[in-house]
Amino acid sequence: MVLENIGLFQGLSTEKVEKYESIIEIKAYKKNEVIFNEGDPPDFLWFVADGEVKVFKDYASGKSAIMGVFGQGGTIAEVAVIDGNPYPASCQAITDAKMVVMKREDALEFMTANPSVAHKLMMALGRKLREITSNLGSMAVQSVTHRLSRFLLKMADKMGEEGEDGTRIKLFLTRKDLAECIGTSFEVVVRCLSKLQKEGIIEVEGKTVIIHNRMALEDLAEE
Repeated sequence: MVLENIGLFQGLSTEKVEKYESIIEIKAYKKNEVIFNEGDPPDFLWFVADGEVKVFKDYASGKSAIMGVFGQGGTIAEVAVIDGNPYPASCQAITDAKMVVMKREDALEFMTANPSVAHKLMMALGRKLREITSNLGSMAVQSVTHRLSRFLLKMADKMGEEGEDGTRIKLFLTRKDLAECIGTSFEVVVRCLSKLQKEGIIEVEGKTVIIHNRMALEDLAEE
């Protein structure tokens, strides 16, 4: 069952999971394909079944900001589904991706009928709010090296694979995406990655980043 790999459904009885399996839809998206746009009506709650997607916001200045990157099991657009207002940001596939789609009315029933789901959702929203608050403060006063180090550590904890040479992270992000994630320019990100690589803290192989010295990266993230 596809829902077994999604956090909100874990802990529910097999009978309940099968019930929700019968009312969901699975949609496939190609790399770079838009899943939904900012301002669209909140008709669906989205879960990542496979692949990587990004949630981003475009501004009148022409700049974009990536609000989050989500892999398998990630839940997207829960706030819009709950309050009924249009999606506040857009969502796009970073890689080929499969999304679980649940209609808003079914999603609201799913939340209200299962207290454990509502609790998990509140905890997840709390974490997201804390992260956004922390990121806003960081962008205002902290260096790009600090922000990049924090982002790499977060991705390492989220999707890193441990090996003999360190923690390997397959980011699936372009340098432009990475810049938008931490609120800087493409050129500055490239310089910071090069600096960290010259110092032996990380190694960059295409879109894979290997953290060789996590302790040094953590020190930079705390500065």
